[in-house]
Amino acid sequence: MMAVTAMMTLGCSHKDATDEVRTAAATAVHEGDSTIYGLACDGCNDTIVVYLRTPYTGSDPDTLNILEASRHHHVFGRAMIGDQLAIVRNANDTTVADLMIVTEDLKAEWCYRVLPTLRERVDLEGVRTAALPDSIKELLTIEREYGFHLKNEGVAMPIGMSYRAATTDEEEAVVYPKLTRYFEWHIYNGRLVLEASRRDSLQQRQIIVSDTADLMMLTPDTLVLRFNDREQGYYKRQAEAKTEE
Repeated sequence: MMAVTAMMTLGCSHKDATDEVRTAAATAVHEGDSTIYGLACDGCNDTIVVYLRTPYTGSDPDTLNILEASRHHHVFGRAMIGDQLAIVRNANDTTVADLMIVTEDLKAEWCYRVLPTLRERVDLEGVRTAALPDSIKELLTIEREYGFHLKNEGVAMPIGMSYRAATTDEEEAVVYPKLTRYFEWHIYNGRLVLEASRRDSLQQRQIIVSDTADLMMLTPDTLVLRFNDREQGYYKRQAEAKTEE
C-alpha cells in the first residue's frame, strides 16, 4: 500500500492518495461489467481524460478521447485530480470513450419531494376535494423528502424512511408514496445499479431490490436518472451550516 500510495502521489499528484486508492481498490468487480475504473490525473479536460486504472497495476496513466462523449452529453460530472471515474470505452476504437461518470460526484445525498394522496377508505369515497375538512386539505400540501445517500465502497442509505406514525383520523386519511429503500450501489456497464440484499441461512447474498438507471444529468446540485418506467430528478441535499454559539 505504501508503494501504491507513493506512485499515485507522483502519477496524479492528488491530495489524499491513500484514501483514494483504498476506496477504489475496494470496488466490487461484477461479472460481465466492461466498465473501466480509474482515478483522474492531471491533464483532464473537455477533450481527453487522463486516468490511472484501479486497482493500481503499476502502469503509467492512460488517455482516452471524450470529445464525442461530451458532445452527446455522455460525460457526467467534472473530473478533478484524484476523483474516481467509471469509463465505457468504444468497442471499435480503443482510444475513445463513449461514456464517463465521475463517480466521486455521485457520492452525496440526493433527494426529491413527494406529496400525499387521499387514502382509499369507505368514508372518503366520492368526497370532492373541495368538501374535505381544512385539516385534511392542509395535510395534502405537506411535502416529504425522499431519496438516497450514496457513500464510499458501494454503501447506500435511504432518505425519508423514518416518520412519526399517524396519530389522528386526519393524518390517517392521507398516504405517502412507498419509498424504495436502497442499501448498495455500483456502476455496471455505465449504468447506475441501486440494490438492497440480505443473507440467507447459508450466508448467501439474496437480492431483494435491484433497480438500474441511466444517468441523464449530473451537475454539482442536480441528478437525473432514467429508470425503466420513469425519469426521476433529484437535488443535492446541502449540509446544514454550523452556527457558532
